[in-house]
Amino acid sequence: MFKSKFVEILSKTKVFQGMTKEELKTISKHCKKMGFEKGDVLIGTDQEPPGFFIVIHGQLKVMLPRLVAGRKEQRVSAINLNILHEGDCFGEYSLIEKTRTTASVVAEESGEALKIPRIEFDQIMADDRMAKIIYQNILHVLIKRLRKKESELDLVLLAS
Repeated sequence: MFKSKFVEILSKTKVFQGMTKEELKTISKHCKKMGFEKGDVLIGTDQEPPGFFIVIHGQLKVMLPRLVAGRKEQRVSAINLNILHEGDCFGEYSLIEKTRTTASVVAEESGEALKIPRIEFDQIMADDRMAKIIYQNILHVLIKRLRKKESELDLVLLAS
C-alpha cells in the first residue's frame, strides 16, 4: 500500500477531518500498515501504549478481560465495550493519558489497520495546529461513544 493510499484512508477518518492534504501527507509518513487475524490481540491490558490505530477493514472488539492484570479478583465474565469497523480508531486513551492500557482490543475477524507508533504520534502532536484538530476530533469521537453507552445503560435501566 503506497503512502497516497494512507492519505486517502486518513482523509476519511473522523480524527483527521479538517486537516490539509499536506498535513495528511505528513501524518501518512508515520503510518505503518499491519494485518491481523481472528483472535489476534492488537492491544492487551496493562501494557505500554503501542500507538494509535485506524481500522482499514475487518472487525475488532474492545473489551475488559475476565482476569484483571495483577489482581486476585476477576470479573464474572469479559465485558464487551465496543465493536470497531472500517474507519474507527483506537489506542487514544492511553496515548492521551500517558498511562498503561486499560482494555484489550481483539480481532473478531481478519483485517488490516494503520498504526502510528506512540513516539511518532507524540511527534505529530507536537505540531500545535495538528494537535488542536486531532484533540478536538478525538473529543467528538469520545462524546459519541459516551452518548451511545448512556443510551445503552438507559435501556438496561428501563428494562429492570
